[in-house]
Amino acid sequence: MCIRDRIYTMNSLPPNISKLIGQMIMVGIKGHDRDAVYDFFERNYKYHVGGIILYDEDITTNPPSLHNIRSQQQLSNFTNYLQEFSSNPLLIGIDQEGGKVNRLKEIYGFPKTISWSKLGNINDLKKTELESNSIAKSLNQCGINVNFSPVLDLDICKDNIISQKDRAISSDYKVVFEHAQTSIKCHLDHDIIAVGKHFPGQGSSQGDTHQDWVDVSDTWSDQELRPYNKLIQANNISAIMTSHLYNKHLDKKYPATLSKNIINDLLRREMNFKGVVISDDPQMEAISSRYNLERIIELMISAGVDIFCFGNNLVYDPDIVKKIHHVVLRLLKDQKIDVSMLEKSNERIMKLKSKIGLL
Repeated sequence: MCIRDRIYTMNSLPPNISKLIGQMIMVGIKGHDRDAVYDFFERNYKYHVGGIILYDEDITTNPPSLHNIRSQQQLSNFTNYLQEFSSNPLLIGIDQEGGKVNRLKEIYGFPKTISWSKLGNINDLKKTELESNSIAKSLNQCGINVNFSPVLDLDICKDNIISQKDRAISSDYKVVFEHAQTSIKCHLDHDIIAVGKHFPGQGSSQGDTHQDWVDVSDTWSDQELRPYNKLIQANNISAIMTSHLYNKHLDKKYPATLSKNIINDLLRREMNFKGVVISDDPQMEAISSRYNLERIIELMISAGVDIFCFGNNLVYDPDIVKKIHHVVLRLLKDQKIDVSMLEKSNERIMKLKSKIGLL
């Protein structure tokens, strides 16, 4: 029986289908204590969520309010509760780049960090190693095992959100590669996966995908792929986050997160990336304003995204896990996707979890 003959009806889906779907979901949750964790898993106990992303500020409120992080001890307790109540070992992620993108702030009792841009100005691998080890140690002590860092975007356009927040280390891909390689190794030494972002390169963009559709067709060049190429060739990178940028030269129709041409064909086949692909937040306006949830999920799975990272912090939907789960089941029933796609993603996710001792 060939794969296409394995047309799945609701009655013929594999018995572990909920786990296959759940492993592909990373989501933000409300709260900061045991009760919040209990409430989340009570609501979602059937769905076997594979990952949680944490924030220090809840930006769904006006003004922003405190969110998942209050102190080192509180955060450590919180991640312990997450792992305790989960039916499977969780990937627990955070954006801890340093500098302005910094969830573990000094006001919560964490060490001071400096920006990726400043490390580029210093351009001393020993200093990058020192800073990366400090961040990785803090994450490890608090039970966080995924850091959405380093930024691999080249420092090309000084007016975009990457450069304005001092998130790009250099316009020279060799410098980006060397410092990223150092940072990734330091994280892995502390059993933390460092996720390179934002593929295929956001350094030349002139907009913000949080807020709108961003077209880089006239500014992007393939030099923005070079940090990724170098890291992949050196077998230094296990996970990559996509961008929601549109580039008609790479895909005439879809932005990167939804593009089979960019993820499956370019990143996996041409560049030979074997690791886990994680989406940037699908609730960002760049794609959520143009596609409904079902279309977003269908396109991400078809493109080769392994983990959907719904931050739930631009808009909050308490039922987002349930909705994603039901959408995937409907896509399977309608034969728009195949279980083999989920199985391949799960193989990569399990390998990633094993790499840091979760399995």
